[in-house]
Amino acid sequence: MLQKPLNAALKIQEPTWLKPIFTNIPSELKNLPWAVWKAEPRFNKDKELTGKWSKAPRNPITGKMVGSDKPELFGTFEEAKKAYKTGGYTGVGVLLIGNGIIGIDIDDGKNILKQKSGLKQWLLDASQKNIYFEISPSGTGLRIFLNGHLSCAGKKRDGLEIYQDERFLTVTGNIALGKGAPHD
Repeated sequence: MLQKPLNAALKIQEPTWLKPIFTNIPSELKNLPWAVWKAEPRFNKDKELTGKWSKAPRNPITGKMVGSDKPELFGTFEEAKKAYKTGGYTGVGVLLIGNGIIGIDIDDGKNILKQKSGLKQWLLDASQKNIYFEISPSGTGLRIFLNGHLSCAGKKRDGLEIYQDERFLTVTGNIALGKGAPHD
């Protein structure tokens, strides 16, 4: 409730967030723990705005924030969908739990793809496979989900993040590349 006045008072330009398209979300993701989230401006250690937005997961039943190390406090896909549709939340997301699904987050997709030609080619090749690509909630990044296992817990470097466990990733269902998601 306080979010809009706070943003207005701080003169923050909030992005136009993409609305989830629930029918495009693959069933493999629907079986994972789910949460809803509210866009909240981020501040640095000096309490200055960073220009970025926090998307902390919240239990879809209680609305309370939950940690990505507590899958038992998340809800189901249907609970998150219902909570989102009742209003008060910016979007939905899924918790990776180390069950063979990897999530890749590419912030500022256009610039990253310009800088990393090898990544662009990999994405084009991968888009022909059974890999799910979607546009991030801000409309500027890409989210990729695929089957596999990492040899490490996860990494974040140069606008790219890759995780398989204890990581909350927003989900939009706004398909970005390739054959798209399997539909229910």
